[in-house]
Amino acid sequence: MEYLLFLCVGAIAGVTSGFFGIGGGLVVVPLCVLLGEGVKSAIALSSMQMTFSSILGSYSHVKNKMFNPVDYLWLGLGGVTGAALGAYLLRFISPHFAALFFLVMLIIGFARIATAKAEGDKDAKTPPQSLAFAVGFFVGVYAGMTGVGGGFLLVAIMTGFLGAPIKNTVAISLFFVLFVGSGAFLSYVLSGMIDFAKGAFLSLGALGGVQGGIWLASKTSPKHHKWAVVAVYIMMIVIMIYKIAKGEI
Repeated sequence: MEYLLFLCVGAIAGVTSGFFGIGGGLVVVPLCVLLGEGVKSAIALSSMQMTFSSILGSYSHVKNKMFNPVDYLWLGLGGVTGAALGAYLLRFISPHFAALFFLVMLIIGFARIATAKAEGDKDAKTPPQSLAFAVGFFVGVYAGMTGVGGGFLLVAIMTGFLGAPIKNTVAISLFFVLFVGSGAFLSYVLSGMIDFAKGAFLSLGALGGVQGGIWLASKTSPKHHKWAVVAVYIMMIVIMIYKIAKGEI
């Protein structure tokens, strides 16, 4: 019964990953904790499902010609580098500061994506390698400091600042999550923190769910897809403000 629950959690995370272009940690970590896992164990399990679901999701998006992975390789490399620095910096800052940083980035991301065109700018081009690396590095630092994949922030930057269409941005974001998530997964494997039996069921559910999320996104108009992302931003901002105000983080 326990493994069936992990399978269901993985499926839910997979759907959100495929639809929003995120790693699914925002879903997996709290639900795994609810199932009795410690926070660190939940984060480690999340990195495992994140890796496998983003591999399959990225493959599906490339197959559907949503983006060229070669064009965004430097984005992923910047993410891995930034995440390592962010994780290191986390040792020197308080959880409260990290939470405030997370909230500020959420608000900026919300403002940018809410005012962006869902269809993107006609003149938008693939960013040069240096810019792609810089964006990936910045989002990677954010991810390393806050413990999330950074997918939502990347979607906001790509859509709000670079003018990319929301659907392409979601696909690129899932590719980016692959780099950040796999790096974290390897680290947790080497430290012996992953329960591979639970992680296998979680990942299996995520593999099925991510395909469902991608299918759902393909049936959703760019405008509705954008506002679904905005709605999740609002929900996350409200939750963070509540937790900070209550002194829980």
